[in-house]
Amino acid sequence: MRYPAEQKAETHRKIVATAARSFRERGSDANGIGQVMKELGLTKGGFYRHFESKDDLYAAAVARAFEELGNRLVAVAEGASKGSELRAMIDDYLSPKHLNAPGTGCPLAALAPEIARQPLKIRKRINQSMLAFRDRMLPYISGHTVEERQGRFFVLFPGMAGILVAARVIVDPRGRERMLAAARSFYLETFAPDNAG
Repeated sequence: MRYPAEQKAETHRKIVATAARSFRERGSDANGIGQVMKELGLTKGGFYRHFESKDDLYAAAVARAFEELGNRLVAVAEGASKGSELRAMIDDYLSPKHLNAPGTGCPLAALAPEIARQPLKIRKRINQSMLAFRDRMLPYISGHTVEERQGRFFVLFPGMAGILVAARVIVDPRGRERMLAAARSFYLETFAPDNAG
């Protein structure tokens, strides 16, 4: 038999995970608390046993999304051959699979304009999640100093997120593919050149 506190923690995790996917797929305005709770078979009233407000859930969901993306990219890097970790991460990030699955992808690519309109308190919490994601990526980014690697991170990842945003706007599938291929080529050459050849 589960203890109530354990059950509450599990329900909390399910709400955050569902919101993280749902918000990335459809945004939080079109997919509010009621829809998230309905997906889980829970009442909207039960929401407030777990969160102070929708903003509280939003920050938690975006944090979860950055954690999921970090987990995926670290797994991709660990599965790559030594020296090609960042190449593998760039290939994965700028893949058609990532492009076509916003609900399980980068929260910045799915939600950046929406995040920018959040109250300062929520943006500060989200910024902490972004910095935690950055810190997980830094070991795979070249540079002589931490500051140099941080600078490269802030060009690479937001740049790739922008490519996904723009590609998702393009209706023609071949046009989307061309954009992704050109971006992959640029980011690989610029940030992770293949020194074997």
